[in-house]
Amino acid sequence: MWESSGCIARTPTPHVESEEVQGNSNRKVEAHTTQLDTCRDLEREVERAPEPTLSIVFCPDNRAAKRELSLSDEPLLIGREAGKHGLNLADPRISRLHLRILSEARGHRLVDMNSSNGTYVNGQRVGSCSLQPGDVVRAGNSLFVFGLDDPMMNVRRRAARGAASDLTVLLEGETGTGKEVLARFIHETSARRGRFIAVNCATLPRDLIAAELFGHTRGAFSGAGEGRPGLFVSAAKGSLFLDEIGELPLDLQPALLRALQERAVRPVGSDSEVAVDARIIAATNVNLEQAVAQGRFRADLFARLAELPLQLPPLRQRRREILGLALTFARNAGRELDISPDAAEGMLLWDWPYNVRELESLVRSFVATEEAEHTLDAAYLHRTRPALVSHLGDRKTTDSNVSTSGSGSGAIRLGATREQLRAALSEHSGNVSHVAKALGKPRAQIYRWLKSYGLDPESFR
Repeated sequence: MWESSGCIARTPTPHVESEEVQGNSNRKVEAHTTQLDTCRDLEREVERAPEPTLSIVFCPDNRAAKRELSLSDEPLLIGREAGKHGLNLADPRISRLHLRILSEARGHRLVDMNSSNGTYVNGQRVGSCSLQPGDVVRAGNSLFVFGLDDPMMNVRRRAARGAASDLTVLLEGETGTGKEVLARFIHETSARRGRFIAVNCATLPRDLIAAELFGHTRGAFSGAGEGRPGLFVSAAKGSLFLDEIGELPLDLQPALLRALQERAVRPVGSDSEVAVDARIIAATNVNLEQAVAQGRFRADLFARLAELPLQLPPLRQRRREILGLALTFARNAGRELDISPDAAEGMLLWDWPYNVRELESLVRSFVATEEAEHTLDAAYLHRTRPALVSHLGDRKTTDSNVSTSGSGSGAIRLGATREQLRAALSEHSGNVSHVAKALGKPRAQIYRWLKSYGLDPESFR
């Protein structure tokens, strides 16, 4: 009965009364066959073997920020002078040869190369360790995430492919994982040009759910002075997003099932049905299969909703997205965001039990209460959310020196200390142009620092 993708195979009725009925039946079969093919294509797409990657999520080197490196069987060397085949980063706190990543029979191993400032994996200094998907690596002021695949990218890819069909979509995931955002993405990616209408089933008054969804006639119930079309009709040629579908009362589920099967609704108080053409996208934060087993949700409705099931991973499994999302939330609040290396590391390592919603709350609170020139740093997190930086312990921080800018492509802004500037001048033999390029700053800024610190580039030549 079940395809592994969640598609249900249907056959047309063998009883045919006319050529018109026969034609309609054939078209339904053809349409459903296309839907099944879409599901199978999506399955094949995610069956490919995951590829190990190292994502650069925070780095003073503008050229390296947001890069993703595919890890092969060849060792990867990381440092300021890692050579032609290595990863060369203009991070003053990274050693010339800082670390290397080796391929092993069962995965990949990180080895610190006696670096000056050490290498940290998930907040702990290491000499050598095996890497696991989701591990956060820190070298100097650069942060990396090791992974085998991007779980949210796979979900978006399947959603984009499925958007071209009329499959009913079921989005499953913890609270705050962004189910409505993905539902809007599916609608906007599809060919449907009608409205996107969202409704939370848990907030609808129990005795008015049917009227809200399917409409009602005038006088159908007390207070129904005028008839209303209902959300299924209002979403014609568009998409209807039914959030928290698991909270729909059991006795109202048959009416929803019929609307999905027949593509028609019967308004409350009416004897006739109204044809509807709305793409249904449902979402839940409860385990519907478990609810079916417990008798709290109809098995046939679950099967109908799960033609294209998409499981949204929690934010703790999407660490590569965290800092980019933070910058986006700040921009949405009308502000560019600066994040320090220690705060960034803390945010990457936090498990975010309330997911994207919790991250957005943190950023919005910072934007609302801090001056525009302030950096979201470890000190701020210690005051407001100390758990996010608890992994730092007594480790000396560098927050006063470095921050990440929300401008441009999310590049890093570096406020160099005197020692860091001296190191850069020494490395580049006093060439201000090369120092500016290495630090990702204009030459004018370098000259301002030189004047402030009383440094003469000529003395380094």
